[in-house]
Amino acid sequence: MIDLKRTKDKNIYVVGHLNPDTDSICSAIAYAHFLTEKHKKNVIPARAGELNSETKFVLKKWGFKVPIRLSNASGKNIIIVDHNEIDQSVRNIREAKILEIIDHHRIGDVETIHPIPFENEPRGATCAIIADRYSWFRIPIKRKLAGLMLSAILSDTLLLKSPTTIPKDRVLAKKLAKVAKVSLQKYGNEMLEAGCDAIKHSANKIILTDFKTYRKERRKIGISQAPVIGFKKIMERKEELLKELSRLQKKNNYVAMFLMITDIIAGDSYLFFAGNESKIKPLFKKKVERIGDLKGGIIFLKKVVSRKKQVQLKVLELL
Repeated sequence: MIDLKRTKDKNIYVVGHLNPDTDSICSAIAYAHFLTEKHKKNVIPARAGELNSETKFVLKKWGFKVPIRLSNASGKNIIIVDHNEIDQSVRNIREAKILEIIDHHRIGDVETIHPIPFENEPRGATCAIIADRYSWFRIPIKRKLAGLMLSAILSDTLLLKSPTTIPKDRVLAKKLAKVAKVSLQKYGNEMLEAGCDAIKHSANKIILTDFKTYRKERRKIGISQAPVIGFKKIMERKEELLKELSRLQKKNNYVAMFLMITDIIAGDSYLFFAGNESKIKPLFKKKVERIGDLKGGIIFLKKVVSRKKQVQLKVLELL
């Protein structure tokens, strides 16, 4: 873990990835609070993009301010949470002084000049890793903070149903729910439903709100995910979504782009893709629905909810 005694009296920012989700924002807030409590030194939670509807609901529910927007990391002291890839980071992250990384994704391409603390653990959420640190150092977790961290875990694991969830995530979630004085199931449903507003937005916003880029040398793919309750209304817009996905893929020179539309109740997903069907179809071995003469298509994935564990692992083979 980082030793702030060795850091000069300059602002320290904790920040997650571009197009932040609930775990990214809550991890920044929770870890900044932890470091401030432990070292008695001001650490600033930050965000790398606009908040989604679910995260806005969480911050309002538990009474936390929206973190400041950090648009340029150049020359700043940075602690990275919930990612470790250049394409997902704040602009000019290579010109920042990276002090520490805490993440639960694959190890990517963020580089540092000096050795730093880097914790990478296969957990349901980055906030679960951070919550453990409170226990290790006996720093009290008050009700609002417990609710914040619980929200991150329930969001990233889709109410503990994602295959990324491990047993100690379940134990931790129950503990945090008790401290937060909420019903895990009832609050989790309320929170997830708050984020299921994709149908209200443009195709472009649906695709880019929770979008991540993965790169190998000059080749890159993008994967987006949008939660819904029931597929009927969103699938009425499937041609519009596939058309926009294809446009973005060509415009930004991606090998392929994917959009997961995930029903958080049923636990199923429709995977939209723009790219070479002959290479993508064998990855999933499922029937592809085509729309007119649009390149790409749609695949129904039963009981698939995790981008990281059930889709990303397959599509990274394209790089």
